[in-house]
Amino acid sequence: MRRLIAVTCAVALLAVACGEQQLGRRIVECEGPSRSIETSFILTAQAVPGADFIPCVEALRPGWEFEHVQARSGQAFFTLKSDRMGDDFLRVTLLPSCDIGAAHEVESDEPGTTLSIEVLEERTEFIVVVIPVAERHHSYAISVASLLTDDIIKRRSVEVALDDSDKSIADKIASAHALGHPVVIIDDAEVATTTVSLRRVGEDEESGLSYSAALEEIKDDVASSLYRARWFYTFQGGCIRYDIDAEGEGAQSVDDDIADAIGMYPMEEMRKLARDAGYRGLE
Repeated sequence: MRRLIAVTCAVALLAVACGEQQLGRRIVECEGPSRSIETSFILTAQAVPGADFIPCVEALRPGWEFEHVQARSGQAFFTLKSDRMGDDFLRVTLLPSCDIGAAHEVESDEPGTTLSIEVLEERTEFIVVVIPVAERHHSYAISVASLLTDDIIKRRSVEVALDDSDKSIADKIASAHALGHPVVIIDDAEVATTTVSLRRVGEDEESGLSYSAALEEIKDDVASSLYRARWFYTFQGGCIRYDIDAEGEGAQSVDDDIADAIGMYPMEEMRKLARDAGYRGLE
């Protein structure tokens, strides 16, 4: 767990957590070189005094910036912005309790807490359906599928679905397009010329395309990575809620990056540091 807090102490401000306090751009760090108490920590702790933990920042990814802490009785929060995912892609809020709604419990990365996650929308992989028209086209279809599987488009991994079911070609295409997936079709002509035919959603079929030409066409259908979710870390006396709205480069790994960037500081250690600093407001 986190131990040291980077800091300066402004005792005159420590008793004003009942009204809303905006603390500028002071970062709430999990670790640092000093044992004195940071004002933003005190006001965050006073907002929900019964909580076992308060949120803190471990280390930010390149291009991420911390936005100010705001605290009032019963709530404290800060936000992060990114040069690639936009302003306020993450809001971290300390509350006395959380209604987790449809979130599902998963293994928590923070000892002493329970983590529940509700993913609202996610785009990390991009699916292309490859359809061999007949059994004799199957081997070439597999080789095309292998090439696609090795590609990354707009930071999204390409996932290939090989549809060799007994359905008609028209039904296979309709099923793929209904889910928004482009279709690569392999017939005798494609096998003979080592090309592919491409049917994008809402577009006419393009035949005799080289693999690279088909890939360039497919790129037009690929939207940026997206991750929208709510995370709830619950524990004795409180809850820390993450509201994540990330789109663009970085969104494909933002869940892991956030887990590395944000930590939990034990309130008991906070109280000890406050006592050592001569402050009794957290007892």
